[in-house]
Amino acid sequence: MTKQRTVVLTPPSVSPDHILEKLVCIRAHRERIFQVSTVMHDRKLICHNYGHGGAGWTFLFGCVNASLRLYNQHCTRLPSLAKEPIAVIGAGCHGLLTALILARQGKQVRIIAQDNTTMIPSYKAAGFFFPRPRKSSTEQERTIFEQFGMESYTLYRQIALGCHPFITRGAQLLPAYYGSDIDPGFDPYIQHGLMEKPETVIIDFGNSKRYQAQAYTAIFIDAVIIMQELHTELAKLSVPIITDTINNFCQISESVIFNCAGKSAGLLAGDTRIVPVQGHLITLQQQPDMSKLNYMINVKVTMRSPQGHLRDELIYYAPKGSGILGITFIRGQDSLTANQHEFDRLLQRSMDFFGTPGIN
Repeated sequence: MTKQRTVVLTPPSVSPDHILEKLVCIRAHRERIFQVSTVMHDRKLICHNYGHGGAGWTFLFGCVNASLRLYNQHCTRLPSLAKEPIAVIGAGCHGLLTALILARQGKQVRIIAQDNTTMIPSYKAAGFFFPRPRKSSTEQERTIFEQFGMESYTLYRQIALGCHPFITRGAQLLPAYYGSDIDPGFDPYIQHGLMEKPETVIIDFGNSKRYQAQAYTAIFIDAVIIMQELHTELAKLSVPIITDTINNFCQISESVIFNCAGKSAGLLAGDTRIVPVQGHLITLQQQPDMSKLNYMINVKVTMRSPQGHLRDELIYYAPKGSGILGITFIRGQDSLTANQHEFDRLLQRSMDFFGTPGIN
C-alpha cells in the first residue's frame, strides 16, 4: 500500500473574535440548468443569461460567450441588428462582462441596474470554481455544464497566468483540498488536460486535526478584484451604468437587450423554474500570515439540525481578503434576515474542523 503524503497546513483562526462580517446573499437558482437563450419579444431581441444559483462565477465566461454567440448568429441573419444600440440589464459579473466585450467590439452599449453597489451577490462569492452539474440535469444539460465550465476555466487560467487580454488579476491557481465524499465535477477537466489528477493526502493542521482529502490544483476566483477590473475597463470605454428598476422589457428603448438581471431576470422572462437560494458566509480578520493560508478547503461534515436531525453541511474556506468561510444553500428562502442561526452553525462546524485557536 502506498503511504499517503501528509500536507501540513496553517489553519485559519476561527472564533467569534475573528469574525469581520456576516454576509447573507440571495441567489437566483434555476432548476436543472441556468438559462442562456434568445427570444424575440415585441420586436426586441432578448438575450437571456441568468439562473446560475451560486455558480455564476464558475460559469461566467462560458455563459457570457455563449450568449454573445447567439446574438452574433442573429446579426448574421439580420445584419441591420448589428448596428443597433444594446442595453444590458444587471451590474453583476455577467452583466459587466457582457457589456465590456460588446463595447470592446465597438458596440454602443449601456448597463441598467437596480443595484450597482458592493452588496450585490457577485461581490460576496467565496471564490470556488465548482463546475459540478446539478443532480436533476439531463444528459444534454450536463454536456452544457461541461462545455461552458471548461471554457470558463480556460479563461480563468489565462488570468492566473497573466495572458488574458483585458483582465490582469483576480484568479489564481491554488492548492484545493476536497473531502473524499465530494465530487467537484473536475473529471472532464482532467480528461482534457486542463487539470492534473488529484492526489489522496492527509492534511495536518498541526493541532491534532488531521483529515484525508483529495488534493487538486484549482482556480481561486477573487470576485472583488475581478469586479474592480471589469469596472475599470468599462470606465475606460465610457460605458454608462444607469440605476433604474426594470419591470418590463418595454421600458427599455433599445431593440437588443441582454437580460443578466440576477434575481429579477426570471421575473422579466416569466420563468417559473427560478428558486431563490439563501447563502451565508463569514469573512475573517486578525489572521496569521496570509501567505500561509493560500489554499482552499471544501469538505462535508455531519451536524445536527435545529430540529434534531443529522444532516450533511458544508465547510468552504478560501483566502479571499483575510479569509472567508461558507457556505449554506437554503432553497426557497428569499429573506436577507431569516436563518441568522446559520452563522452560529457555520462558525461551530468550522471551529470543530480547523480547531479553536489556542486549543489543541
